[in-house]
Amino acid sequence: MDLLRIIKNEMERLKLGDIKVFNSEGKSILADYFFIFTAGGLTQIEASRNKLIELMGKKNIHLKNNLEEWHGGWCLMDFGNIIIHILLAERRSFY
Repeated sequence: MDLLRIIKNEMERLKLGDIKVFNSEGKSILADYFFIFTAGGLTQIEASRNKLIELMGKKNIHLKNNLEEWHGGWCLMDFGNIIIHILLAERRSFY
C-alpha cells in the first residue's frame, strides 16, 4: 500500500528508529496495520505526531483520538485501519 510506504519514509526522514510494521489485515478487528516507532525525545514525538496528522489529513484520514495524552513517552495514534505507536526508547524497552 502506497500510504504505508509514505508513512514509513516520512518517519525515517524524521529520524525515528527501530521501525516495525505489522500487517494484521483480516486478523484483527482493531486495525489492518500497526506501526511502532522509537523516538529520541518528547520533541521528536511531538514533531512526528504533528507531521502524521498533516500527512494523513491530506489523504482525508483523520486522527480518531486527538485528545490522547502522550507526554509520558508513548504516543498512540488511531487513524482507523492504521494505528501508530511512537515511544521513547526507555518506554518501548519496558514493553
